Formats: sequence, structure tokens, C-alpha cells
Amino acid sequence: MKTMLMATAALAAAAFGASTASAQSLSQPEVYGSIGATATNNNKSDSSLNSMNARLGAKLTPHFGVEGELAAGTNGDTTNNGRYKLTNKKAAYAVGFLPVSDRVELIGRVGVSDTQLKNYNNSPIAEDGTALDVGVGAQMKLNDAYTIRGDYTRSAFKDDRGNADNLSVSVVRKF
Repeated sequence: MKTMLMATAALAAAAFGASTASAQSLSQPEVYGSIGATATNNNKSDSSLNSMNARLGAKLTPHFGVEGELAAGTNGDTTNNGRYKLTNKKAAYAVGFLPVSDRVELIGRVGVSDTQLKNYNNSPIAEDGTALDVGVGAQMKLNDAYTIRGDYTRSAFKDDRGNADNLSVSVVRKF
């Protein structure tokens, strides 16, 4: 519950910051897309799963944006709790950006995801369904069009279905 309250407060603060931005910055969003790989460790099923992800986002102001994410699993894992494979993940995030130099900025994001796991043994232990996601990361600008991004996101699944720790590396392209 504390995590949900903190995430809600962060989202409200980000939304307030976006609403106080000038209309000109909102009419000229910086649109970006990315392709990357994610390694996920699930705490209840004790599974380690990998996926490929694609993200599409818009930086609405210099410090606030939104992004959507789709992911598809690339491997399965057999543990003492069963056999699992990520089928897909869909997510939407509010993203905060904090520049620390001309080329580097820190990222914070909060949002909601829906994860579908293939549970071969129909074990009651599975990190799937709806989750509150909170993450941090950094990105380094390579040139005017391309950026390398790394981020960590914690997914807290509802109904006591566990947590997933997601570590991603992506190549970002600004349009």
C-alpha cells in the first residue's frame, strides 16, 4: 500500500509539473521509440525470464513525458515452483527526466503493466496480471538522433502475486 501511495504521489507531482509547463512546449513534443532487451527475476515463482521490448514515448516538456511499452518473451525457465515463459507484457508510464549534463539524463517512471505468463504446470504461483511499476534509469545521448538507455523497474503485482525486478538496456531513436 505504501508503494501505491508513493507512486500515486509521484504521478500527481509529475502531472502537476506538466500542467504548469508552457503551451508551446506541449505543442512540440519530442517523440521517441526504442528497442531493447529485458532480464526479469520473479520472486514468487523464482523464475528468470528474458524478453525483447519496444517502447514509444513523447517527451512533453524537458522534464516530463509519457511512454508505452510492449514486450515478448524469448525464453522459458523451469524452477522448483513450475515451468514459466513470458507471453507478453503491456505497460503505460509517466516519465520524469533530470538532465545531469549535455549528454546524460536520469529517468524516473511510474505506471501500470499487464503481464501474461505461460504457466505450464498451472502452478498457483505466478507473477502475472496487473502490476504497479516504479523504475529508475539513465540514458546517454550518442548524437542528435540516438541514445543508449538502461533502467530498472519493479513490478508489484496485485492480489499478492509477487514482484518482478526488470533490468533493461535499449537503443532509443528520436523522431
